[in-house]
Amino acid sequence: MDGGLPAKPPSMPSPERHSHTVPGGRAYWLTEKLWAASSGLPVFQISIAEIPEFDQDCWFRGQAPSLRDVAGHAERIMAADLSYPIIFSADGHLMDGGHRIARAWIERRSMVDAVRFVVDPEPEEIRPA
Repeated sequence: MDGGLPAKPPSMPSPERHSHTVPGGRAYWLTEKLWAASSGLPVFQISIAEIPEFDQDCWFRGQAPSLRDVAGHAERIMAADLSYPIIFSADGHLMDGGHRIARAWIERRSMVDAVRFVVDPEPEEIRPA
């Protein structure tokens, strides 16, 4: 990998968003902008076992998923392109790459490529708590 990423992986529908809590509310980023902002970051390998989100509900918001929900994510997992690194925020939250992590695990890989922001890009919006 040369460090430069295309505008977006072809298997990902648009617009995808990432969010996590920040002081005063919840911040939202467009995933496509995260890809662009992370394109020059150094790529490193991380063990899937070290990624806390691998054992968390990142997709279903605490509700039991239907078979259709699971099938939709299974389709996205199998289409995930492992040549793209997953993206971590400056404080270590997973910002993009859950489907790639799942595919790597299904393929019995123990490591995935990753990048981590030193300073997070500005979010698109912050919704008050």
